[in-house]
Amino acid sequence: MAIGGWFSRNFGWETGGEVVSPGAITPKVLEPTVIACSELTSAQSSFPSTPRAGLVSPAENEDPLALEKLQQFGRLASWRGSLILLVTSGSQFLDNVFMTSANIALSSIQRDFDVSSNDLQWMISAYTLTFGGFLLLAGALSDRYGRKLILCLGLFWLSAWTLAIGFGQSFIQLAIFRGIQGIGAAMTVPSAIGIISSYFTGLDRTRALSVYAASGTLGFCTGLIFGGFLTSSLGWRYIFYLIVIITGSLGVLGVIVLPKDIPTDTTRNRMDFFGAILSTAGLILLQFVLSSGGSYGWGTPFIIALLVVAVLLLVGFVVLEKYIGNPIMPLSLWKIRNFAGLWIAGFTGYGTYQNVIYYIVLMAQEIDKLNAGDTALRFLPMGAIGFVVSLGTGKALEYMNGKYLLLAGLILAVVAPIPSAVTASPESSFWVNVFPTSLISISSVSLIFVTTSTTILTSVPVHVKSLSGGMLNTAFQIGSGVALAISAAVTETVDIQKGHTLAQQYSTGLWCSAGLAGLGLIFGLIGVRRKGIGPDDRVAGPVTL
Repeated sequence: MAIGGWFSRNFGWETGGEVVSPGAITPKVLEPTVIACSELTSAQSSFPSTPRAGLVSPAENEDPLALEKLQQFGRLASWRGSLILLVTSGSQFLDNVFMTSANIALSSIQRDFDVSSNDLQWMISAYTLTFGGFLLLAGALSDRYGRKLILCLGLFWLSAWTLAIGFGQSFIQLAIFRGIQGIGAAMTVPSAIGIISSYFTGLDRTRALSVYAASGTLGFCTGLIFGGFLTSSLGWRYIFYLIVIITGSLGVLGVIVLPKDIPTDTTRNRMDFFGAILSTAGLILLQFVLSSGGSYGWGTPFIIALLVVAVLLLVGFVVLEKYIGNPIMPLSLWKIRNFAGLWIAGFTGYGTYQNVIYYIVLMAQEIDKLNAGDTALRFLPMGAIGFVVSLGTGKALEYMNGKYLLLAGLILAVVAPIPSAVTASPESSFWVNVFPTSLISISSVSLIFVTTSTTILTSVPVHVKSLSGGMLNTAFQIGSGVALAISAAVTETVDIQKGHTLAQQYSTGLWCSAGLAGLGLIFGLIGVRRKGIGPDDRVAGPVTL
């Protein structure tokens, strides 16, 4: 409260997130906190026709400054700001818990339902299909109809279907419920990013996004440990029984503390539902092909047909967005400096990371013969390192150009798979063939995630921040599918058909990860420019579309 009173006296700004008028802010002292204030003033003068937040952009006959006065801004150094960050980061934390806790419980689920290895993958694939496929639509819905509304709906949706998974009586039920659960996860990610990007300003925004990224790495390891110990003791169903308590609690807290969505009477055209159908269907089909091509065979006629249909749907979506008057994804986003370069960096960097994790977890359990609990315990340092690097990256962005941090992350992404690829052998221990790679890979993805998220989200207008967050996370999901598809196809040809050992198969998959990361590094060097992603550029505020 003392901090809030100081800001109120000096700037006429209540830090708890009350309604303020940016135009009324008059800084008296040049301190770091003034950055946020100057950003608001410059934003108001540079693109007044774009509301700082809300459901939709104003129509031409509306007063944009009236909408500006409704916007709520806040600081991390306040109770409300901390609780908002808890809800938004908590959703990112849970998304990663859902990924890894289910992964480590696969062996137990396979035994309980007598599922084949080929069918077992649907416990993971069903979630990633809907998660990746609905991200773009969820981002557009968040920007248009309200980020608080979509985030809270997503958390309650997750709660309902997480509980359903826990009570599932057949593997088919589990796979279907996991797919429906992924829709809720897709609703939480872009809306959470949009809330952070519009509620916090200046350095607070950078720090909040770094905490958001750190919560993801923490969730990854928590999911491994939580899932491993519960699977080994009470049983895999308790993973879902207990997680639902957290999702429900965050949903209730979000209803109470998240900033209100601003209603506006607008004459804007109705939403681009046809574009939403094309993009969602195309992304889901693409995710399916990437995750199933290795299992069914890339030469299988129906896989080829679905890939062609997916590409046609996505090409049709892009063409539609170019000519329609109210696009769900404005193509002008891709014209923003470095937007495409950062998107591709996220695509390759995150794809490499997920591929590496896939192989080193298998290596720990299938080659080193560790059970779920022992595997989870040994990955604990990975979570700690990821949390520290994520927070450190957010701090470094306050002083360094984002390109340098991005290149550092991409270099580590190239290096990360090499220790495991070289030492993959039944004679090696976890501490030799898995541990070094786990620490390097989590450091690389932390650098890449925080840098790409922060620089992209501080360079786009507020009314498309959730959409941009959805687009970036779509890059992460598709990148993961592409990386695994490439490595699976290469491993099938080089090792499986020739009867090579599991260690050799995993080594080949890891070398594929290094190759993909190398392509990302080359593109990062050439395609990402220093201009536009430095500390001063982030302070200057976003451009208008």
